[in-house]
Amino acid sequence: MYLIQNQNKETTAYIQNMMILDVAQEKVIGILIGDCFFGKNNKVVGKIFNQTAYLLNGEIIGKIELDKSFKNTAIKKALMAQAWDILMNISEHTGAWIVDTKKWSKTELIKHLE
Repeated sequence: MYLIQNQNKETTAYIQNMMILDVAQEKVIGILIGDCFFGKNNKVVGKIFNQTAYLLNGEIIGKIELDKSFKNTAIKKALMAQAWDILMNISEHTGAWIVDTKKWSKTELIKHLE
């Protein structure tokens, strides 16, 4: 499992099995396909490269860190169903080339995934 941390190094979400989970790890708020991440709408929201999550405009939305304290557990069926719903609604799965910046987004990740 990986942590997605904001500019203040606070965990805003988790990545487990290509699913982006809310902080409580009870709801799928997005999914990863390759290096692209998607939310509830049907298009690419951003990409992850160099342990950083970038929006399509190049703004940083999070830093990715390995959760060293994570103990592997079985994934709940409800989470898999939520991830499947997001996946089935994706109609635009390619994203433009992202020119990374050092600027952080003023909006939290979860708002971009809604």
